[in-house]
Amino acid sequence: MQPFWLPNGANVITALKITTLRVPSSYSISRDEGEPLILGCDYDIADTESKGFVLKWKHNDLQFYQWIPSRLPVVFSAFKGHIDVNYYESDDRLHKHSVLKFIDPMANYTGNYTCQVSTFENLVSSTAHLQMIVPETDFSLGFQRETNGSTVVFCNVGEIYPLPDVSLRIDDQKVSDVVAFEQVQDYTGYYNVSVQYILPDPNQNLQLQCDVTIPATDYELHTSMHYQGAAFRVNAATLQVFLCTVVTATFARMLTMF
Repeated sequence: MQPFWLPNGANVITALKITTLRVPSSYSISRDEGEPLILGCDYDIADTESKGFVLKWKHNDLQFYQWIPSRLPVVFSAFKGHIDVNYYESDDRLHKHSVLKFIDPMANYTGNYTCQVSTFENLVSSTAHLQMIVPETDFSLGFQRETNGSTVVFCNVGEIYPLPDVSLRIDDQKVSDVVAFEQVQDYTGYYNVSVQYILPDPNQNLQLQCDVTIPATDYELHTSMHYQGAAFRVNAATLQVFLCTVVTATFARMLTMF
């Protein structure tokens, strides 16, 4: 569509155009009451070109939302019941229901979201990716002394989505040869992840740290603890001396009985 000129010489562009697509790169599903998930589609349109106006939202190219001015939006597929069709941010006739407010969003809503605006004369669209995140229910760092004298350091992350990167650091150095275990829950698709590492020298004092990140998002977790390996060495030595003393005294008493 060609621009028209006002008498004072101001140039007004009337072509339909999406100016901003408000889709966050990630959204964390709170297990309690949290901030709502809202997607927005901002566009410029003139009343003169609004004939046949239809706004659609698509998830991975599958349409799930449609709005025609003067009507309530229609929601399709797995999103039905999860979009507040009465929500709006503007009273403008051509923008009132361009924004989506989700109700109880789910982990499988991860994907590409496209806003498409069309009239009889134009069609424009814009797409952005949204990663849904389900926060963990368990995040723990610890160690376990084995019967063979070795010490296993472990970091566990439970019921998280999507699959995170979990790493161990010892004295601020990333451990490259950890053993990782991954389990996917059948019903939810959430992940349980554990990484483990056997300390080469369990008798040293060390600073242990576990880092959890979700690729392509800013979601991260960190926890740390002190490992008092020298205390184990002292306690083991003390125990050994104590046992030797007990055994010697017991043996001496047995000899006096004969």
